[in-house]
Amino acid sequence: MTFTVGTILQETALFFEKRGLDSARLEAELLLSYILGTERLRLYLDHDRPLTSAEINEYKEVIRQRLSGKPLAYITGKKSFLKWDFFITPDVLIPRPETEILVEKTLEMVKDQATGAILELGTGSGAIALSLAHYLPAFQFDAVDISPAALRVASENALRQNLYERVSFYGGDLYAALPNEKKRLYTGIVSNPPYISSQVIPGLSREVREEPLGALDGGPDGTEMIKRIIERAFEYLAPGGFLALEHGHDQYFVVEETAKKAGFTTVLSYQDYAGFPRVAICQSAK
Repeated sequence: MTFTVGTILQETALFFEKRGLDSARLEAELLLSYILGTERLRLYLDHDRPLTSAEINEYKEVIRQRLSGKPLAYITGKKSFLKWDFFITPDVLIPRPETEILVEKTLEMVKDQATGAILELGTGSGAIALSLAHYLPAFQFDAVDISPAALRVASENALRQNLYERVSFYGGDLYAALPNEKKRLYTGIVSNPPYISSQVIPGLSREVREEPLGALDGGPDGTEMIKRIIERAFEYLAPGGFLALEHGHDQYFVVEETAKKAGFTTVLSYQDYAGFPRVAICQSAK
């Protein structure tokens, strides 16, 4: 039997549906466009194009990987976030749609400022810092991660997006990675830290457990890293600066309490697309 682009997509989408994959047709298309080295739109234009035996075998292999639990982004090596595609490896957390809200709320906080400096803690792929850098061309950015492998991915994304001169990367544990002259510098600090409680990790889906443990595990109650970030934020924020955090759906009150104890006067909460509290903006009086 000769498979065309159209017939193999139809069969693969049905197969994925039977195996319980969400967005079965989309995943089938993304995997095939990856194998063919083309854009998704081209699949529709080339609907009747026959596939070679080599292409079919390669497609079968990535289907096998996907059904074994390997995330799509780790197979294709990329993930869309806001307006940009980011290079992704198993060394970094895969950017989520909810994290786009974190970027959007950060942008709202600086909409009236001509220039400034922003620090991202736990940059991973660099998706947050680099997206902000696209939107804020007059700002400078620093991005920290404890993982050398993650920093290599983030640096590669900065190079690919022509932002390497505007984003500086530091390796180390949160604020300890930064030189002393960075204190009291930042207009804002932004972070999507690990916030899943340790005991929940084993029960996560096989796909999520493929992601780096250090980017998921937030300690016994999931707020260990969040508290560390909040408690030292004032050392690095300029007067009137803000802290923007993504957090677990049941962690807002811990974030609020910790932030108020640290000296923040206002803590605003924003919901994710499912209606759960997901982003907190901590502000201090000017």
